[in-house]
Amino acid sequence: MIYKWKTYSYKTDPAIAGSVCEELNQTVGLTPKNLVDASRPEEAPLHNEFEWNDSLAAEEYRRVQARLLISNLAIVIEEQKQEPVRAFFSLQHGFRKNPGQYESTITIMSDDVKRENLLKKAKNELKAFRQKYQMLSELANVFEAINAVEVEDDDE
Repeated sequence: MIYKWKTYSYKTDPAIAGSVCEELNQTVGLTPKNLVDASRPEEAPLHNEFEWNDSLAAEEYRRVQARLLISNLAIVIEEQKQEPVRAFFSLQHGFRKNPGQYESTITIMSDDVKRENLLKKAKNELKAFRQKYQMLSELANVFEAINAVEVEDDDE
């Protein structure tokens, strides 16, 4: 099997990471906990991919929790009869490289440039979704809709 990194790059060769994950999958099961446990020894192939300083790791985990909290906060638009929408978005890409600043959905939707950036981010996420689940023929209609959005972009 040939492995490569998709969005983020890591220090470790993806073939080595894939081998470690395959071994865990065949032995104890591939879970985040099992991967961290297998990477604890300093000589473990993926040891350097993790933050082992507990104070730094704890602070980073709190930031992950904060991102989850912000991204799960929704607003109800009273004059519209629809489901609540996310209250805040980060227009930055890649939480590892750039954690981004969050802005209110109302502010983003009121600014043409920010709205266009959010639309671009949404389209990129649709492409990533298609790539991630392309082997599922049951989602063919969803993929066709994603392709239609891309064709509209090409026409502009």
